[in-house]
Amino acid sequence: MLMPLSAILTIHTILLCQLTLADIGNETRIINGFDCDIEEVPYQVSLRRLRQERYRRGSGHFCGGSILSRRVIVTAAHCLKGERPRGVVVVIGNRYLNERSSTMKELRVSKWRSHYNYRRVKNDIALILTAGEMHPVHGAVAYLPINRGWERPGTTCLVSGWGQTDKVTSRPSIKLRAAFVPIIRADTCYMLYNIPGTVCAGYTTTTGPSFGDSGGPLRCGNKLTGIVSVGRAAGGPSAYSSMRYHANWINKQSNSLYNGILSLRSFCIQREVILAFIIYVTSSY
Repeated sequence: MLMPLSAILTIHTILLCQLTLADIGNETRIINGFDCDIEEVPYQVSLRRLRQERYRRGSGHFCGGSILSRRVIVTAAHCLKGERPRGVVVVIGNRYLNERSSTMKELRVSKWRSHYNYRRVKNDIALILTAGEMHPVHGAVAYLPINRGWERPGTTCLVSGWGQTDKVTSRPSIKLRAAFVPIIRADTCYMLYNIPGTVCAGYTTTTGPSFGDSGGPLRCGNKLTGIVSVGRAAGGPSAYSSMRYHANWINKQSNSLYNGILSLRSFCIQREVILAFIIYVTSSY
């Protein structure tokens, strides 16, 4: 169950108002934000490199993602560049990178699919099919539907992740963090980035996502509006791959990923039946 943005706003208003200009200047992650619990963003995913994760829990985190259904996760295509499905593990239902919880679950990756026309920042979107299923857990795991509509400029949305916390070591935040960011006018966004299929959100200060937040969710209301794609342009708002723009691609590829698995299973079943028939016929003579 998702916690309404209005409720999160109420809880954290005092904390946000107490931030000073010095605090803002020293932040390098989801900035001007706050520590949040997984119950506030139960759709949030941590993508980790399995090899590093075996060495030290949490050290393998490299990107975020969002749960769309029981086996499908959406993230940024640039997150998966140079990675292999067998070398990545998906972690859900957990607030801390370096600790386990009763609701935490680790899933291996079956396969993934990046947009066929992905070029650096254009069409920066990918879907991951997990080997196991992600079932909803109250206050820890939930599916987030995509936003097929427009968001008015100024609409307050929520971005979350475990982004960079140290300028020198580039370490991710151990705690899950979030920040409120406003939607920016479409024409302003296009002037800044000139990227089709992009929605911009954030301020002209340093508020917004950072390294390690890529692929993570931009939630407006109770729907996924974008995924973290490009960092701030000259201190301006951040760019997110638009869910509205990519909605048809998401639906088509989700079905394709599932159907591919079903087709493989059907083939295996048919092969077993044929082999059994051959054995039966052979043994009859």
